[in-house]
Amino acid sequence: MSRDFYSVLGVKRGADEAEIKKAYRKLARKYHPDVNPGDKSAEERFKEIQRAYGVLTDTEQREIYDQVGHDNYERGVRGGGPAGGEMDYEDIFRGGGPGGRTYTYTSGGGGNMQDVFEQMFRQGFGTDRSWSGSPFGGQHREQYSRRGRDMQSELSISFSDAYLGKKVRLRDAEGKELEVTIPGGIEDGGKVKLHGKGEQGVNGGPPGDLHVNVRIQPHPYFERRGDNIYLDVPVTFEEAALGAKVEVPTMTGKVQMTIPAGSQGGSELRLRGKGFPHLRGTGRGDQIVRIEIEVPKDIGMRGRDLLREFSNLTQQNPRLGRWN
Repeated sequence: MSRDFYSVLGVKRGADEAEIKKAYRKLARKYHPDVNPGDKSAEERFKEIQRAYGVLTDTEQREIYDQVGHDNYERGVRGGGPAGGEMDYEDIFRGGGPGGRTYTYTSGGGGNMQDVFEQMFRQGFGTDRSWSGSPFGGQHREQYSRRGRDMQSELSISFSDAYLGKKVRLRDAEGKELEVTIPGGIEDGGKVKLHGKGEQGVNGGPPGDLHVNVRIQPHPYFERRGDNIYLDVPVTFEEAALGAKVEVPTMTGKVQMTIPAGSQGGSELRLRGKGFPHLRGTGRGDQIVRIEIEVPKDIGMRGRDLLREFSNLTQQNPRLGRWN
């Protein structure tokens, strides 16, 4: 039996999105397949972490999950709404009907329910006449075709898929399999629109569209800001002071990068063209490398003596004049 998603990520039920994202990144770094090559147990754990993150960062799915509980959610039970999926007619007139539009009925006197429905179909459901006849009896009335409703779908993809782009398969409202092209450079929350793949129209009306909302899973060590990718790179005190060539990962493989002598903690270096492709137009963002200077915790007596000697040699006081 699968575990509760909050337990999987090690967060409380009331955790906000920032707390969930922080927990995900910590666990993903530990169990990512790139860090544990060939380890099936770590791979399954990583999938479990991804699944939990995908649900708990989706506002709608998290609400359902909290409402029905873990076991019911995994069995496909969904809460909320009238029993049997029925729609209240009051919801239609308040704007809960197809297209989310509000329908207002006005009459100069003696209107009847048939007039209300005819006006509703004229205002919101299209203007093509498709068949005649009165659903309420009485005089002959014309009815109108209606465009199918737009449908919503959500798709979770990896950081790498968002960078490279990918073709994925999903099912439309009728259960038919569709191939969707996710463009490289798409942002978290970006939408892909599939024309004519929503609900079928009524009485010969055109079908609606399918809107695919794309969610991007965080990467264990890369961070995206716009089309730039940020990466924290730890260096030793010696490398920062004297300069060095270090190997850093990018989304397309490892590259050699020069750390200038005298680099400070928090300083940023730029790898041009190593970021996400621009979704509109040509070119790419950059990869920004942030320097983190790692200070050893235990340097021994000899190390301490050398540092004191170095301090006496440089006579450096970085705080001098900073606040005066």
